[in-house]
Amino acid sequence: MYLFLFIALLFCSCFSEKELDSVVVARVNKKTLTKKGLSDLVGPGPVGPKRLFHATNRWVENTLLYNAAVKAGLKKDKKLINQKDRFYVDLLVSSYLQIKAKDHHTISKKEISDYYNKNKKSFIRKDDAVSVKHFIIQTKKEAEAIKKKLIKNRDGKKIEKIIKDHRPENRLLTKNKLKDSLVDFVFAGKAGDVLGPKKHGGFYHLFQVLKTHKKGGLLGLEVVYDEIYKRLYKQKESVLLTFVVDSLYSASDVFISPEVFE
Repeated sequence: MYLFLFIALLFCSCFSEKELDSVVVARVNKKTLTKKGLSDLVGPGPVGPKRLFHATNRWVENTLLYNAAVKAGLKKDKKLINQKDRFYVDLLVSSYLQIKAKDHHTISKKEISDYYNKNKKSFIRKDDAVSVKHFIIQTKKEAEAIKKKLIKNRDGKKIEKIIKDHRPENRLLTKNKLKDSLVDFVFAGKAGDVLGPKKHGGFYHLFQVLKTHKKGGLLGLEVVYDEIYKRLYKQKESVLLTFVVDSLYSASDVFISPEVFE
């Protein structure tokens, strides 16, 4: 529990860009994970204590397993070396196509909107869901105090301070995909409710309901925007791949032995 909080507090502390590479979050023998390294592991998006803790744990476990694999001699295994080379070739090809894609096409908001309007049937909500702010608090007393403030002050500077101090995670909880009893009770709430605190994993959890979503309703464009972008990107990527390969064939001397197919 204390490690969980330590990592979160350390990550949220203010450091200069240069100092990020010297602040050690975790260590396995002589190999260290710095605050900057943890930031790179976590990537973009909301960063909460739970996410930081899992990323750190994953790094420690992977480092331990990697060291064990090297000690077992797998780093010199010829089959693995060949797989690594093939992976590197695939990575270069993929990176090249991404560069070409950026140079040759963009996806406009109008294209995304048009796709959404033409394919609304594929964006029907399959399960009940609820949008929440998820607070993770160390003590029940503090959790109860935060709950009272959230209920009493629906907006304004006090709420902004609570958000800044406790960094809740915005989550979309889908009913039939969740088996965790921690969040089952949230689906009984309505927009504006503050539910909890509920103890789980050594912490107290509060949920502020932002919006409820019924099964069968249409998913909003803002929810599926990224998904549509990916679909359109894949479509254009496929067309681009054909174009690029054809042009490379035309500019190159290519021979394929007919014996391969016999």
